[in-house]
Amino acid sequence: MITSLRHRILIVAGAVTATAAVAGCSPFQGALSSPSAPPVTHATGQNSTTSSAPSGTRSPPTDDPTRTPTQTATPAQGADPSQRATQTAAPTASATRAGTVCVSSAQSGRCQFGAYASITGASSDPYVDQNVWSPISGWQQTLHATDPGHWYVTANMAAGNTAVVSYPNTGVDFNKALSGFSSITSSFTDSIPRAAGANAEASYDIWLNNWKYEVMIQNDYTPSRGPSCGNWVAKNVEFGGSNGVSAHPWDLCASGSTMWWETADGNLPNGSIDMLAMLNWLASHGQLPAGAQLGAVGYGFEISSTGGADENFQVSSYSITAS
Repeated sequence: MITSLRHRILIVAGAVTATAAVAGCSPFQGALSSPSAPPVTHATGQNSTTSSAPSGTRSPPTDDPTRTPTQTATPAQGADPSQRATQTAAPTASATRAGTVCVSSAQSGRCQFGAYASITGASSDPYVDQNVWSPISGWQQTLHATDPGHWYVTANMAAGNTAVVSYPNTGVDFNKALSGFSSITSSFTDSIPRAAGANAEASYDIWLNNWKYEVMIQNDYTPSRGPSCGNWVAKNVEFGGSNGVSAHPWDLCASGSTMWWETADGNLPNGSIDMLAMLNWLASHGQLPAGAQLGAVGYGFEISSTGGADENFQVSSYSITAS
């Protein structure tokens, strides 16, 4: 569990060099393969794409899903961020399309989607990232994404590892001042392993002011993880009760430019949040600067260990609505 935090480093991949006609994933219909089902067969040959680029670049979003996709900067994630090191080179990124599912087993792979009805008010189209940002020896992870609200990864990370290895997530950009929003709400349904050896959490990861400030909202934990904090700022702060969001208490930790809300009364694998209220609270209590600009929002899993066995982490519904 996180005990101290410092600014997170980006794993970045730039423009993709397409090696085939199909690259990434365009919007499409189809049920998500069950995490208990056999793995989706990876597409090969004409359906593969690869890319590499210098660290520190960002590609602009596109509304044309038929265009050659891009790999853009993705915030790095980690369990004990004090252990994080700068990523000086972007890993090879790849994603393939097998039937109606976008698949990646690469260290960094992006499934780029077009407009998605359950994600509104953003400045970019949504994507699902594989994002193994801090690989350890023997890691394995495969992403299967049907759309931004329906995806899962099968991961195998060494038993006993406590530093976060990956953050597979649905991401979207906003690039707008908090004061310019009247509402930002989000809902989620996740499934996370309950095995004794698993060490992970489900969490939002929100970046503001050009990646300077990071806010996490952690909603679900494996038994070996659980909420904990070395620097409480506030406890039992209730958000919700309007805008279709049920009231729920949260505890706040902070360290420098990084803050994280932890669910205050047990795991919340299915629920909704008033994101704007939680961010505005931080601004009004001096944790975020006046005029803070909302950048990127991700939702997914920080995975440290699976006990050395294959485990599935699934998002079976996800939405974010901003106005």
